[in-house]
Amino acid sequence: MARGMFVAWIAVAVFAVTWVSQEAPVDAQARKTVWDKVYTEEQAAQGKATYDVACSGCHAKDLNGRDGGGQGPELAGNAFTKKWELQTLNQLYTEIKTRMPRNQPASLTNDEYLNLVAYILQGNKFPAGETALTADTAMLTSTFIAREPAKAAAAPQPITTGTLVQVIGCLQQSGANWTLTQASAPVRTENPDATPSDQRGQLAATPAGTTTLQLLGLYVPPDEHKGQRVEGKGFIVKDPAGDRLNVVSLEMVAASCGA
Repeated sequence: MARGMFVAWIAVAVFAVTWVSQEAPVDAQARKTVWDKVYTEEQAAQGKATYDVACSGCHAKDLNGRDGGGQGPELAGNAFTKKWELQTLNQLYTEIKTRMPRNQPASLTNDEYLNLVAYILQGNKFPAGETALTADTAMLTSTFIAREPAKAAAAPQPITTGTLVQVIGCLQQSGANWTLTQASAPVRTENPDATPSDQRGQLAATPAGTTTLQLLGLYVPPDEHKGQRVEGKGFIVKDPAGDRLNVVSLEMVAASCGA
């Protein structure tokens, strides 16, 4: 179907005002920040080796991004920490794992992606420790990026109503409604456009989740993609009765939900 199925922007604004995030708060005692030495020097060194091969072409040497002559954003410095302030390591890890490298997203191993996160933390001068970063979702979700250690206690939940997100799920119809079932956890994104067609096949490797999202703003019924695994991007609406997605783009990543 055509890329960029658009959302009713006024409706998004109304939803953003009306709905309040219902996400369960992270236990304050379990909450950490990147100041709590959550990676090792060895892990960061391995991440640099991977970065030099897979990432430096876009993000330039030493994470400098466009400031260093690259095409991608900087991954160290004020612009990076401002963008990711009070977001979780799980968001950063999932964003990198799902979308990078740009020409081969999801093509590295979990350990390589974790090592990249460690290298990025090192590049932003967050301290290393004795325990390596692992793909423990609970730990990653409860570890926040904060420019100042004292901000941990005030860290908000990462995904709230009105956030532009990317999800991968199975497109199904329920009566007059369309839903994404077995959807991955929503990941914050800055790009509303669908992933380029030559890269979508990589998204099929995204693990199935347990989320179901009702889709809003579909001006053309997506019948041709029913029963397929798709990438959805849009503005999330947090609702205690079931989260919803105001769709901006919806594109197939696998011909069947079991692929």
